[in-house]
Amino acid sequence: MKKILLPLVAVAALIAACVPSVNPFYTDKDVITDPRLLGAWEESDKTNNPETWMFEDAPSNAYTATYTENDGKTGKFEAHLFKIADTTFIDLTPAECNYATNQTFLINASMIPGHLLMRVKVSADKLTVATINPDWLQKFLEKNPNAIAHRIDHDAIFLTAETGALQKFILKHSGTNELFGEDGDYIRPPK
Repeated sequence: MKKILLPLVAVAALIAACVPSVNPFYTDKDVITDPRLLGAWEESDKTNNPETWMFEDAPSNAYTATYTENDGKTGKFEAHLFKIADTTFIDLTPAECNYATNQTFLINASMIPGHLLMRVKVSADKLTVATINPDWLQKFLEKNPNAIAHRIDHDAIFLTAETGALQKFILKHSGTNELFGEDGDYIRPPK
């Protein structure tokens, strides 16, 4: 029983770690590019089957980001690197939404690609990433339900605020043990 329960808890934690927004976290004036982001990155603390990111140039100051989980599943995103104040972020939107072929058209039509946010630090040999901490956000919104426009559906938080309000909220709550969880480090894979 414990062997089955542990992977289910890990999957539930991963799903809960995603807090999508219906609006982008950036405006065109916020978008930047950084050639150091390009190429492959893998989790620094795992030697067997690490999660990986591959960033490639795309039109309109964007990147194509391919994320590969440690079980080999992949997903492609349109990624926009942007800066607000002195902090750098990535806004990720799914580039491919391949819905189940056995679902009805109405189910597929009701799904929208949300924007995901990561706070990042990029250097030539290290990529540091932090995602939104859903536990902190849930507790904060329970105490402050009007702090940011959102919706809770099936215990999942969806941000519905406009971009300007999202950015103000991000900057206000970017401190230690707030909106963003622990940093994860990625390094260039060995050749």
